[in-house]
Amino acid sequence: MRHLVRWLAIIAGVSLVVGAAGAGFLHALDWVTHTFNEHRWLLFTLPVLGLLMVWIYDAPAKASAEGVKVLIAQIKAPTAPLPASMAPAIVGTTLLSHLGGASVGREGTALQMGGALAGQFARWFTFDQEEHRTLLLCGVSAGFAAVFGTPIAAAIFALEFVRLRSWAILPCLACGFLADFIGRKLFHATHADYRLPLPAEYSFSGLGAAIVLGLACGLLARLYLTLHRRNSAAKSLPNPYGRILFGGILFVGLVSFGHLYDFTGLGLHVIKDSFFEPSWPTDFALKFLLTFLCVSYGFRGGEVTPLFFVGATLGSAAAALLSLPLSICAALGFVGVFAGAGAVPLACAVMACELFGLSIGGYALVTCATSWVVAGRKGLYDEA
Repeated sequence: MRHLVRWLAIIAGVSLVVGAAGAGFLHALDWVTHTFNEHRWLLFTLPVLGLLMVWIYDAPAKASAEGVKVLIAQIKAPTAPLPASMAPAIVGTTLLSHLGGASVGREGTALQMGGALAGQFARWFTFDQEEHRTLLLCGVSAGFAAVFGTPIAAAIFALEFVRLRSWAILPCLACGFLADFIGRKLFHATHADYRLPLPAEYSFSGLGAAIVLGLACGLLARLYLTLHRRNSAAKSLPNPYGRILFGGILFVGLVSFGHLYDFTGLGLHVIKDSFFEPSWPTDFALKFLLTFLCVSYGFRGGEVTPLFFVGATLGSAAAALLSLPLSICAALGFVGVFAGAGAVPLACAVMACELFGLSIGGYALVTCATSWVVAGRKGLYDEA
């Protein structure tokens, strides 16, 4: 009974801290995005902001420089609490990236923030290795749920991205739901509403279209992973200051001369539009290019939401050639690319149900599984 009460208190504490932090991050991100959209000249500060990010991880937050790699290593073999600098460093550098319009996401922030904040509980409580691992998984689940608003997918993701099968799914679910509830109800966090009127019946032609979309998403994910593994930016420019300065200048040039402001930041408005109007066939390619550029040259934040953008616009553009409605194609693409790139098909299929409605579940599972197989079944986190 004492052990149960102890863990209930820990789950409540982790959920409260991470839920509040997630809500605060979302509010700050909204403000930063609005500021950039109101003052487009901030784009030209991105190279300087990039230098500041590198300095942060080169000096005050040096112990957190490896980011998700450190988190995954600690989950697999917990030895000590995660660096206290990890959460503030990733939140701060992600906000700097978005202030300058970088095409990055927020999943890296959610994982590191949640895991690091939960990991600090190991400074106050004594855990064995398995309990310490469960603590970190709870933090990851809480962070993902607080930032994306999908608690069930968050709990599944927490185990799937590190390839674990564990009863920790139960405390992860509890932390995911509690952190999401606390963020929404106590700290007024809001999430995009993608719920759509979707058909409850399946058809063979619809399943065929879901497979075709899965193939397309998997090929895009495979291309992204291939480029990521080559790590050409780091090899050609080993100095992180020179690398991020060059990448920032290149990004500024492409966006300003090409008038590609819709492809900066998260691009949530473009994602939402893709469910109602066909996207241009070039939209997903441009976002893919700009996201890879920013991530490979060192800008912080992650790539999940930009990959949602890539998938949604791909599905929206392909809808004219498929037997499924535009909104369903966009929804399947939304989860399909990340399912392959992150090698997290189950989490993405569940996320589709949470975001768009349960009736899309069968199609989503087919698309995500196909994408995962085509992409090679090993994703970004297998190499972190």
